[in-house]
Amino acid sequence: MEAVANRAREPEDPDAFYQRLLTECWKEAHRILKPGGMLAFTFHHSEDAPWVSVLESLFDAGFYLEATYPIRSDETKGDGEFGSKTIEYDIIHVCRKRIEEPKEVSWGRMRREVLADVRQLQGMLENHARAGLPAADLQVIRRGKALEYFSRHYGKVYVDEGRPISVKDALVGINQLIDEDANKASEPPPVIAEPITRQFLRIFDGKTELARDQMQKLLRGSGIAPDEFVNRGWCSEEKKVFHLADPLAFARDWQGKHRRRLTADLDQALVIIGACFDGSGINASDTLKNENFKPHAALKSLLEWLSKRGQTQSMRNAASRALTIYNNWAASNKDQVRQLSLFQED
Repeated sequence: MEAVANRAREPEDPDAFYQRLLTECWKEAHRILKPGGMLAFTFHHSEDAPWVSVLESLFDAGFYLEATYPIRSDETKGDGEFGSKTIEYDIIHVCRKRIEEPKEVSWGRMRREVLADVRQLQGMLENHARAGLPAADLQVIRRGKALEYFSRHYGKVYVDEGRPISVKDALVGINQLIDEDANKASEPPPVIAEPITRQFLRIFDGKTELARDQMQKLLRGSGIAPDEFVNRGWCSEEKKVFHLADPLAFARDWQGKHRRRLTADLDQALVIIGACFDGSGINASDTLKNENFKPHAALKSLLEWLSKRGQTQSMRNAASRALTIYNNWAASNKDQVRQLSLFQED
């Protein structure tokens, strides 16, 4: 069968159908390829989502990326808004068979390793830029280098203990890393926070609302849709404007819910900050002391960041109180805090 998103054959989830067939194709290529052989293919699309599906299926079949190269093979094809005129990147992927189990690595450590590798390319990239290579292609080279590292650890890159990061979230984080390294933001969100959290905080830094068209422009190329923020309860949309969630309302929505499900880093921060608003009627310490609650490695860093850069004065005040409560809890739970800090350092 042809590996395409076939809505006629699989109307409920054609994308999953496509990815399943593609994975089987890669597995067959993996079966017949010699241990030292290479698999090379080109892929281009104007959106990130199909590329994520290709990469996931490739890694699931047992391959890793050896190298990626941007090319201009279809530049003369297509008229107007059709054909290659709509394609933003065209990439050759060079892959090898994974012959050993991936090693575990934290997302924080991987970011540092990737950043060091990308910076080693800086001289070469500057030469290419002077020679006329477009900025978009330079970004593809940087992103490809980062994905090479990620693919070698696929399935064993953890954002928190026991929680592996997906290809999609890794791509988001890699795009952020490249962007921040290029723009040298004064104080970006904590580097150990989850990629989707960092993207959200960067977009709403200093803002309590954002028009839909601005949100879409800021998310272009990130692999994230605005609805993902809404579904997490971090913001809401009304009349094509996104409004930042009220931490107090967010904390109240979590009252009575099992703390074992409170795992996302920003969810934890908002619940504790919301409890620290004046007149909340919620005891922030109860969440920290709950035996089913497991603090995220980035929780303290997020509380510190939001105490300085929270969107409103009341939020910054509440975040400062939450940080004090967290530090008092940490002083009495040194073993648990030591485990979190080891994960961060790793």
